[in-house]
Amino acid sequence: MAIQRLRELEVEMKKCFRCNMCKMVPLATVRHPRFSDGCPASREFNFHGYSGSGKQIMGLSLVDNRIRVDENLAQIVYACTACGLCDVSCKFIMEAERHTVNMALREHIVDEGFGLAVHAQTVDNIQRHGHPDGRPRYSAGHWAKDLGLAILPKDRAEVLLYAGCLTRDDDQSAATVRKLAQILLQAGVNFGILGDQETSCGLPAYWTGHRDAFTKTAKSNLALLNTLGVKTIVTASGSCHGALQSKYPEYAGTTKARVMHAAEFIWELIEDGALKLKRPIRKKVTYHDPCYLGRQSEPPVVWRGTVGCAYNCMTVTKPHKPINYGTKGVYDAPRRVLARIPGLDFREMWRIREYAYCCGGGGGVPKAYPGFAKATALHRLEEARDVGAEMLVTACHQCRAQFIRAQDASVNARVPITDLIDLVHFSADIME
Repeated sequence: MAIQRLRELEVEMKKCFRCNMCKMVPLATVRHPRFSDGCPASREFNFHGYSGSGKQIMGLSLVDNRIRVDENLAQIVYACTACGLCDVSCKFIMEAERHTVNMALREHIVDEGFGLAVHAQTVDNIQRHGHPDGRPRYSAGHWAKDLGLAILPKDRAEVLLYAGCLTRDDDQSAATVRKLAQILLQAGVNFGILGDQETSCGLPAYWTGHRDAFTKTAKSNLALLNTLGVKTIVTASGSCHGALQSKYPEYAGTTKARVMHAAEFIWELIEDGALKLKRPIRKKVTYHDPCYLGRQSEPPVVWRGTVGCAYNCMTVTKPHKPINYGTKGVYDAPRRVLARIPGLDFREMWRIREYAYCCGGGGGVPKAYPGFAKATALHRLEEARDVGAEMLVTACHQCRAQFIRAQDASVNARVPITDLIDLVHFSADIME
């Protein structure tokens, strides 16, 4: 039962002394007063219960039997994009596992029968159709038509291109992954794809607290991935990268192959001279750090020891426990690639890297709280406009789709959205 997991995290919950750091980027990193908040839920609902701290208090109250799970509690807990900002902001001043508690809280809510119906449908879709939105429009490998790619495991290759399930229902994601394949072909990479055997990484089940379903999906995918004999798995989407690199090890196990995001792999190709970017793009651009490519992509800490709490807020671990600060995510590679594209005028947003503001596309929020998801994306787009960007670049299917949805529903937020892969394909002057 998930309540046992909450009980095991009691010491983490007790460390919270309501300093409100979970609602903002650390003060030392603030670069603009209008773009200093960090928690989308706190910004939208303006009440402490929606913050990372509020969820710690809820979890502790459940463990102490002071409250019970009900529909109101579930509605508050799920009004969160599961971006993990509260976790890294809190770790600026202490060692505390805020995100872990948040996810255990969701798992307990599902165990108690109060998970949201729209999320249960998403999980059922993944298990039945391999796609969170139900039966998709296209087969998993449709985007690779006529490219002559190796299909694993029937064929053999050193690299697997992991496309991501959004390519089965989203034309732009499919086109982007096709461009990635063409980039790899031009660079002479020995790679293949899973074709119609590829299914969802299962991240929506993780986001919504459906622990058993996510574990089952992750183990099934791992069983396939670990039989392929590839040395490297290249993910096209930041969300898939976070799932394989960070969440699979926690819930199911690790891949035998090295997991890299396309931005990292492309950067290696550029450094090795296998890929040259020569066609200029004369635009003022900014880059959005996806949460699950950045702070949520660090593998979990493997540690055995004892945990104590001093002065009701300080952690004492024996032996010393390493801390995931969110700083080891994929931050440098996308920026290095952008720096190699001729003509680009790159401008950083005010909140970047491990303290980047979420796009609003995670945690099951777009389906359950579309207005909240839209407001979160529009606030991030406002930040992009504030730094003078003429284009926002990201490296995640989920983020791009969320930004586009928000813009389609608004008349005041027009900033062209593109994927880093699309820019590389154009600058490498690759023909379709």
